[in-house]
Amino acid sequence: MPQAIQTAFRKAEKRYKRGQPPDWDNVVDLAAAATANEAVRGIQLSYDLETPATLPLQLFSQRRPPAYVLRDHPGLLLVPNPFTDEAQRWLARKCLCDCPRPPNRTNLDAFFSPPPESLFELATDTEKCSQLIANRTQADIQQSDVTLPKEKFYTQPGSPSSLLERQRWCTLGLQYNWTTKEYDRGSRPFDQELDSLMRAIAIAITRPDGASDPSSGNEYNGNLFASEAGIVNYYDERATMAGHVDKTEEKMDAPLISLSIGLSCVYLIGGTTRDTEPTPIVLHSGDVLAMCGESRMAYHGVPLVLADTTPKFLSCPNAGINDNTTAMYPEWHYFAEYLAHHRINCNARKCS
Repeated sequence: MPQAIQTAFRKAEKRYKRGQPPDWDNVVDLAAAATANEAVRGIQLSYDLETPATLPLQLFSQRRPPAYVLRDHPGLLLVPNPFTDEAQRWLARKCLCDCPRPPNRTNLDAFFSPPPESLFELATDTEKCSQLIANRTQADIQQSDVTLPKEKFYTQPGSPSSLLERQRWCTLGLQYNWTTKEYDRGSRPFDQELDSLMRAIAIAITRPDGASDPSSGNEYNGNLFASEAGIVNYYDERATMAGHVDKTEEKMDAPLISLSIGLSCVYLIGGTTRDTEPTPIVLHSGDVLAMCGESRMAYHGVPLVLADTTPKFLSCPNAGINDNTTAMYPEWHYFAEYLAHHRINCNARKCS
């Protein structure tokens, strides 16, 4: 029986499969030597990164941080960690505590009755951490148009900590249906503070270098940007994201803005088909990636999360004790323990 022909993207995914010796040839790592890599071109942002006045902290360590584009992937724009240490901790708190609360949906809602608090809040509460979260009946699961996993775990009540380890995503704003690949699950209010952050980034990356070079690729006026839909993805050290294209949005002219927190990862960016050889990029905690212009239709994925790469200002148990928002959330040592072994990706896009 003839073997199926593997695409260039699939071959690249396998090269970075966990447990195999990583292939670091031609990997773009902006923290290492961005200007020395021929695939990368440094650019100048045309506008400042401005912290919204409504936020309780200073977000950015630089007003005009370095930014880069990839010569072979027009429209893909990278800003290596422009955030203050406190801003990254603020983002981690929001993504673990605020975003997964109802009415936002998570991957576990089809199998368990979602509590009013986030799983992270419950798992770190000494009085509530032992409470079991009720599972749904098989009839309820069938009505939700999802396939019941074979694991017995999903057919019985579970503790907050055990569910937290299986939490893979939550949806913000327009609710994405992973079965139909459409925004047909209704809408929820998009977190206003996250939206203001995403808008600040969208404005700053408008027409970098005056968009005189096609590889800059972002003609979109960031003042028009609004976060209408978003996803927070939670990766443990074994997790991956298969190559895909985000093309559900009604209009694709606005950038898709993506933020990384915690562990570093290998990110693959390809072309409009899986046959295009993708470029591997290392994304570190705090990095901003914006898919603009042509790159909005490019295949991309995460084949590898890199263990032991969380920065100390996140993984140190005492790191966040003096932050402005400390009193609103669980003690920082709980976040430090989680972030030492997980990567969080928060992204937003305008749909209409």
